[in-house]
Amino acid sequence: MKQKDINHSAARFLCSIFFSLSAGIFIGFLFAPKSGAKFRKDLKSWLIELIERGKFAVEEAKVYGSEFIDKSREKVEDLSSRIKNDLGH
Repeated sequence: MKQKDINHSAARFLCSIFFSLSAGIFIGFLFAPKSGAKFRKDLKSWLIELIERGKFAVEEAKVYGSEFIDKSREKVEDLSSRIKNDLGH
């Protein structure tokens, strides 16, 4: 089995787990013995928390991505200067 196929299978598995858990949580909310107002309040706070976590994850990814780009740029510049020195420029 190719590495790409393994990665694709793992991604599909993780997505199915995520969606199954999400569906289970939603169904649990639907059948929980709470009033409609309490359910809506809980659902709203859960969604707000989920959005905040998503925003944090995006910001964290931006920081890591920026650091990765900076490190890569430094390595490319270093390699470029070594090649220029080896060629005598």
